[in-house]
Amino acid sequence: MYNKLSFFVILIFSVLSITAQEKAKDSLFDKESKTFIVLPLITSNPAMKTGFGAMPMYFLKLKKDDSLSTPSLVAIYGLYTTNNSYVFVPTAKLYWNENKNKATIFTGTLRVNNDFTYDNEDEEDLHLVFSELRYFLSTEYSRRIIGDFYLGLLYLGTKTNYKFDKGSDEENEFTEAFFEQNGITDNFISSIGFNISFDNLDYAYNPTKGLSFSIRPKFNREWLGSDNDYVDTDFNASYFIPLSQKSVLGFGLAGGFATGDVPFDGYQNYGVRNSLRGYTTGKYKGKHMVAFQTEYRRNIYKRWGGVAFVGTGSVWGNDEEGEETFERDWLPSAGLGARFMISREKRINLRLDYAVGVDGNQGLYFGIMESF
Repeated sequence: MYNKLSFFVILIFSVLSITAQEKAKDSLFDKESKTFIVLPLITSNPAMKTGFGAMPMYFLKLKKDDSLSTPSLVAIYGLYTTNNSYVFVPTAKLYWNENKNKATIFTGTLRVNNDFTYDNEDEEDLHLVFSELRYFLSTEYSRRIIGDFYLGLLYLGTKTNYKFDKGSDEENEFTEAFFEQNGITDNFISSIGFNISFDNLDYAYNPTKGLSFSIRPKFNREWLGSDNDYVDTDFNASYFIPLSQKSVLGFGLAGGFATGDVPFDGYQNYGVRNSLRGYTTGKYKGKHMVAFQTEYRRNIYKRWGGVAFVGTGSVWGNDEEGEETFERDWLPSAGLGARFMISREKRINLRLDYAVGVDGNQGLYFGIMESF
């Protein structure tokens, strides 16, 4: 059950943190020499519970005389939660040569201690308690080939281990037996792929107009060290319409499809890649996923803004009979959020969103930049 006290504690902490930054002088954030920012991180969801951390970020231009390229970003995401889950991810997004070249790299580790209950209309509800430990590396380089079209190469490697030590003895034994029965085991996936994309957004970190889309087929092969041979293709798209000088309407589409000898760790995770807020990553999984959302963004007063969003999606395609538990045909989401612009020059927002779904799913999100 979602902890209401935690929600209000986090909400108050978030508002105080944002208000304190609003009182700071503009020069703290907006001078070209002031490119280093450390932000607090606060989150709360049914899987990781209440979490606190920090995200130091450094914005830079790879060439000072390149006025057209989006500022590059180097950051570290660190978070620890009340149920002993954690995330540590160093990352970099690089833009150079007037945005003709783009590259991303992120690596790190995480542990998520899951405690899920799934509704079962015909039988008793299914309760699973397990931990996911992941170690990952992702690199990608794209170059503009014609107009606003890009072609890129990428590599992704992820090692996943499952642990059964956070519940009662009965819960641990039941979940481990369920995983064994459905062939869910520790796994390493290693893939190379392509990124075919289009991007004419006016600004990557806070777009107000334009279109972007990306299709990324990834080939997981044993000769790369992968435990399974399969193809995973994910996609995402976003489109923004300026309604006025102070308001924007945004549309986001995300999802993916997997074919071949797909391991459980290779399934689409509902809630990742900004698919929909309000759902815990890892609770709903399937070979195939699609999610659509729309968001209204408006500047309200000076640096302050607000958003309202709705969306829906589905995840499906599991082969094993027991894995039908993780599928859902319809997963709607809705929520409200607040924004505070910490850098007018770079148009970087702090965001605080609250979203609800179905079956008791909900979440509070406090972070940097927009959700899509």
